[in-house]
Amino acid sequence: MNTHQGKVAIVTGGRLGIGRGIANLLAERGATVVILSRRAAPEVAQAIGNGAISLAADVTLEADWTAVAEEMRRRFGRVDILVHAAGAYPLATLDQMTQDAWREVMAVNLDAQVIGARAIAPLMRAAGGGAIVAIGSDAIGLVTPPGMGFSHYVASKMGVVGLARALANELAADNITVNVVHPGITDTEGASGMPIEQKAGVFNMQAIKRLGTPADIAGPVAFLTGNDARFVTGQSLAVDGGLMRS
Repeated sequence: MNTHQGKVAIVTGGRLGIGRGIANLLAERGATVVILSRRAAPEVAQAIGNGAISLAADVTLEADWTAVAEEMRRRFGRVDILVHAAGAYPLATLDQMTQDAWREVMAVNLDAQVIGARAIAPLMRAAGGGAIVAIGSDAIGLVTPPGMGFSHYVASKMGVVGLARALANELAADNITVNVVHPGITDTEGASGMPIEQKAGVFNMQAIKRLGTPADIAGPVAFLTGNDARFVTGQSLAVDGGLMRS
């Protein structure tokens, strides 16, 4: 399917995990994908194919986003898709949490989405519209076990939902949609350190009793960034095997 033929897509965190899965599928469907990560990964871009490129950028820094926007303007003159897949999730209970740990999670998971949208929206306007998708988390709808140390992470992902709803209103006049996809525990490098007993405890509560994969998340993101979803904005979609079904 060439549903994204001719589109230019930025995927933050596109070097690994969910971001890599999204980048792979968007390229497969015809988009030229630009992956952002703290260090450039040209070998990953080559593997993604279809003219994908890799840029080094710290998504928490306004100067880096300004440089990315200038590079997009120089190379393509437009951006059609922005997917925020970069994330931080160090575990810390309230007593363990430092201000630096709080700020790190907020900077990567929430601040970066504001800074990125501000930098890239003008290039979407130049393209006649676009689609922004944030990767949230189904943790916002769950009761996490005491002592799990997820409060800063959950707070940041709840912020993502509020931001997406507000930006959906603000950017609708520019034909830019803004939505959130909420994965459950996904079989990625980031989840590799979680004990198998903990993973099993989660997916046994799902309707579909297995871990999700990056490809499972990529499909809904492809839908929300394609023309079939042009009337969908301000929405949250849980992609977690039915964990948030109740």
